[in-house]
Amino acid sequence: MSLSTGLRLAQYEIVAPIASGGMGEVYRARDSRLDRDVAIKVMAAHVAADPTLRQRFESEARAVAALSHPSILSIYELGVVNGLSFAVMELLDGETLRQRVAGGALPWREAAEIAASVADGLAAAHAKGVIHRDLKPENVFLTRDGSVKILDFGLAAQRMPIGSVDRTLPAVAQTQAGVVLGTFGYMSPEQVLGAPVDGRSDIFALGCVLYEMLSGRRLFDGVTPQEVIANVLRDSVPDLATVDPVAPAELRLIVARAVNRDITRRFDSAKDMAMALRALLTGSGSGLSVRGISRSRGKSLAVLPFMNPGKDQQIEYLTDGITESIINALSQVSGLRVVPRSLTFRYKGLEVDPATVGLALNARTILTGRVIQQGEQLNIQAELVDTANQSQLWGEQFRPRVSDLMTVQEEISWQISEALRLKLTGSQRKRMKKRATVKPEAYDEFLRGRYHWNSWSADGFRRSLEHFERAIGHDPLYAAAWAGLGDALCVMAYYGMGSPADLYPKAKAAAAKAIELDAELADPYVTLGVSALFWGWNWKESTEAFETATRLNPQLARVHLLYALLHSTLGRHDEALRLARLARDLEPLSPVVNMGIPWALHFANRREEALAEARRVEGLAPGFEEAGNLQIASLENLGRYEEAATIMKRQMCWGLPADGEALAEAARTGGKAAYWQKRLELLLPLPETPSGTREYQISLVLGFLGRIDEAIESLQKTIDVRGGMCAFIAIDPNLNPVRQHRRFGELVRQVGVPG
Repeated sequence: MSLSTGLRLAQYEIVAPIASGGMGEVYRARDSRLDRDVAIKVMAAHVAADPTLRQRFESEARAVAALSHPSILSIYELGVVNGLSFAVMELLDGETLRQRVAGGALPWREAAEIAASVADGLAAAHAKGVIHRDLKPENVFLTRDGSVKILDFGLAAQRMPIGSVDRTLPAVAQTQAGVVLGTFGYMSPEQVLGAPVDGRSDIFALGCVLYEMLSGRRLFDGVTPQEVIANVLRDSVPDLATVDPVAPAELRLIVARAVNRDITRRFDSAKDMAMALRALLTGSGSGLSVRGISRSRGKSLAVLPFMNPGKDQQIEYLTDGITESIINALSQVSGLRVVPRSLTFRYKGLEVDPATVGLALNARTILTGRVIQQGEQLNIQAELVDTANQSQLWGEQFRPRVSDLMTVQEEISWQISEALRLKLTGSQRKRMKKRATVKPEAYDEFLRGRYHWNSWSADGFRRSLEHFERAIGHDPLYAAAWAGLGDALCVMAYYGMGSPADLYPKAKAAAAKAIELDAELADPYVTLGVSALFWGWNWKESTEAFETATRLNPQLARVHLLYALLHSTLGRHDEALRLARLARDLEPLSPVVNMGIPWALHFANRREEALAEARRVEGLAPGFEEAGNLQIASLENLGRYEEAATIMKRQMCWGLPADGEALAEAARTGGKAAYWQKRLELLLPLPETPSGTREYQISLVLGFLGRIDEAIESLQKTIDVRGGMCAFIAIDPNLNPVRQHRRFGELVRQVGVPG
């Protein structure tokens, strides 16, 4: 039955119908309790009367409510009023993918971006044990702000153990004999036949959807259902000739792999498919093939995280350290492309198929390994595989003592270079063959320090600092430990985890010591560049440090990211964006590195683009606070205050506590002025921050309130404590309201931004 406008279901008031489907009708409604618009899906009468269908309706709500991902429609509540069952959902503004493709094929980049976002959402669902089973263009929604949402888990099966990964799951979600659930033309062969299905059936459907976006027509079509089924089951390679002719050939190969009739020849997981698509979008995915085979990838290597079969948490730092050390050593070899850490560590703890990983990472060769510790003895097994024919190129077993670990890592790197027939220069041979003189205890502490530093968390940085200091205590001549100490101190100073006046000089001293001991290390120059920019306000010194780091290690994404920020401070927005994109190409799955692009766009005052990119980063790393901070700034600049407040309901704002509910209420009732006044009221009681974050935020808020003299005074306080954000004073769009003040030019001169 249809619901009339004004009808109330608990605190929800029906506003207007939106859509209808086999399981029920969807309405726009107003939540009077939380004062927000929502969507309500009301169970159809025939569903309510059928226990099986009713259970399926409720299973959708339970399945989706258990998920939390930017690419999946949020379910808020499941309710019953006067015998009427309904689900309360996130209200979306935009159009379905079916509506979008009705106008014809999409540009290949747009299609690949949409497919990658859907794959991310499917990966999150599969990790929670949920298979969609009815993915099609009608069930993909494109919002006006650029987000992609998967809809309608009404046929979802949740029979996998929570927390498992779909690549290792047994077959699940078997229907009754002769019963087929799904939509013809998107169902996998095993689904059409009523056989058991797992996450790879969703991958098949996504391949069909991607093909349709690229070509404007269905991959498997027919006049009758029987004809469609026959096309799906026919044992032939799909015709990809109608795919967008300007699309890279590799994109056709991704489609072909996704829709392979043989389930074992598809991508092993939705995460793998997402990675393959993003590798292509970032320009690092050339040379793919249907079977993960590449004849044109040249010398390329992915070092997968060494396995810890015993799940011994005490040696996690060892397995990670071995992997990272080999990556770092081989990244210095010319003629060999080594896949960055952020990509390979997505496979940590997983048993993988070399062909699939080779396709996802665009790597011709894969190095895998296992580490088992028995007292002071290690058992390290390593294997190098050619993904073109899945043959072993090299394999070895080492049984060193923990104290000999560094020597073994260097031996592995050397033997790999020999197996790949790399032509090393004299200096490369010398560097790879030299035997370390570092004390074993120092190296052990160094590995622990890097392990914690890579967690990129406040606790991780503090713990890494302790381990680097212990490493230096064991061996004062260990250059890498001094470099690690500088890294830890520098990042702690930047994020205000202590007094910058104390931490930055210590970071510079540690970096200088590392360079004194080994002038070929790039990392300490990054520390010097950051210290010079955000503490010393010395652009010439910072530029020289970043350029030196780039020369020593062109593959270090961090230096390109930070050099991009330096260019932003000088208003060189095109160069900043170029460097930020270069950093992302090197580390396409690192949330920190990915933030370079939205930051560059923000400082160029390209607000909508900055917002879209920040949301993309959050999709990559849900809950990543810096992505939320940038969204807050963009939304505030766009005057979308309630949306900004919504983000502050789930996270702090620039590291400071914020009452999102109070801010949303202020924006609703009083608009812009009330919102900024509430922001100020929330900031003033907070204690001063060592890095000047509070004072800088107060100056921005006062500027938006029109209290310009007070804003200038607060900005002066930030400069007095040498707040890091002051490096952006000349170009930060948030300072536009105070830019015409007579004292503003003097403040810029105090910071010393070059004219």
